[in-house]
Amino acid sequence: MSRDRPRRNRRLSEKVLLAVIGMATGIGFAATFVLGYAVWRLDQVERFEVHDVLTAPTKKPITASALLNLSRASTEGETQDSPDLTVEIIFPPTIDEPLGESEPDGENYLLVGSDSVEGIAADDAIMSGRSASAANHLADTIMILRLRQDGTASVVSVPRDLLVSIASTDTIAKINSAYNLDSSPQTRAARLIETVENHLDIGLQHFVEVDLDGFRRLVDAVGGVSMCFNRPTRDRTVQDSGDPTQGGTGFRAGKGWTHLDGDAALAFVRSRRLLTQQSDGQWVRLGVWNDLERNSRQQRFIFEALDQALGRAASNPRTLQRLLDIVASDFRTSNTLSVFDDGLELARRFKSLNVDTDLERYALQLVDVSVDGKAGLEIVESEHNERVIDIFRGIEWTDVTEGRVEVEVQGPSPLSLASRLRGAGFKATQEETDVYPETRIRYGVGGDQAAVLLAARLRENVEMIPDPSLSGNKVILELGSKPPSVTMGYKSVEPPEPIANNAAQKTPPPPRTLGVCG
Repeated sequence: MSRDRPRRNRRLSEKVLLAVIGMATGIGFAATFVLGYAVWRLDQVERFEVHDVLTAPTKKPITASALLNLSRASTEGETQDSPDLTVEIIFPPTIDEPLGESEPDGENYLLVGSDSVEGIAADDAIMSGRSASAANHLADTIMILRLRQDGTASVVSVPRDLLVSIASTDTIAKINSAYNLDSSPQTRAARLIETVENHLDIGLQHFVEVDLDGFRRLVDAVGGVSMCFNRPTRDRTVQDSGDPTQGGTGFRAGKGWTHLDGDAALAFVRSRRLLTQQSDGQWVRLGVWNDLERNSRQQRFIFEALDQALGRAASNPRTLQRLLDIVASDFRTSNTLSVFDDGLELARRFKSLNVDTDLERYALQLVDVSVDGKAGLEIVESEHNERVIDIFRGIEWTDVTEGRVEVEVQGPSPLSLASRLRGAGFKATQEETDVYPETRIRYGVGGDQAAVLLAARLRENVEMIPDPSLSGNKVILELGSKPPSVTMGYKSVEPPEPIANNAAQKTPPPPRTLGVCG
């Protein structure tokens, strides 16, 4: 016999508890659905088998400041390792043992924006100002992004008109053409990776590519991106140039904050000949219309967009779904990336990245050249460019390493010692002089760390003497009657007193984005 169970009225606290349990269950189901959808969509991202041309992360090199930290720790009786290096200092009698290196502190990503327009209608806004074949797959935008373990990042643009030797060919051409030779997408990606690595002498760990339509859809998916302009700004038109083949992208924005949809954002980053309106109403050229300005615009926009997009995606499941759909259909990555695990980690890191304080933006110094009748750009041989490229080798702007220390060896028969110092990585020269009373290192303003690094590589203890006539990382090694020997390892060195104000180079300001507020 069925029995009616007595009903009772639930207290308010019980009702609230049941409601919370119900909501939590619903949220749990929703979270499971979102997670499952993300796994499914990200698994559809096309991944290139290019691990054989990518390079393992480089370990952080030994620096003077790290040596000093280790020396201080040893002197003070501390047992923990330096935060910069997970190694122990080498002391006598094991001075000739090589000093170990730290773990990799970051990884490099090659970011590529392809100008492929396959499947795009002839009257699409993407085709504005475009005369090239629809079959082209030029690398329209090339950036190298370094993400460090401490949450900071650095980015530099590689100008698409840079003349280089294209990997696996005998061709000298613009670097963007490495992505356009008649081959499969995977082979094109591998060729571009090798070309960048060979020309800049850096290692790349990952590859990510998106085409023009994917970029446009990405901006639209997050509801557009806001940018601020100092004055009314637009791209040059056919009417401006008087040449029907020299039209622009159609970009136009008013003064102040302007909300850019996908089409406008794409036109902005592709613009090469921006004009700005003066107070008298005249439209004049903005800047010098070169790749450096365009690269700066691209960097500024992409990271501003990323900053705005991740915030919206985190709070709006529908926006997140749209982003996942676009990534699945329009992005291509190297097989070194676990699209789901690494993708989530990248999103987390970028969401916490402050683009104003945690992101370092760099620009290379370039010069116009012509090689075999081909016009293009070349990277200038300069200390600035060397330091920029070093950033992506794990060497920070103000680090003092052997390769940044100039040593002039003075004394009788200095050639042999200078040669051994060059073998240890120093920029060593020699000058034949009389013997000095004793072996000493002279250093100038800002050169105390350079002196420390040199002293740490010499077996014998050498006095370090301040010399105001010197500056920077230039030091002089004066040879006494018994020249010192160069070791493979490092020894503990007490730091000398710096002269006046340390003249270490400061990180350069980020490349200026002309016409954009701030």
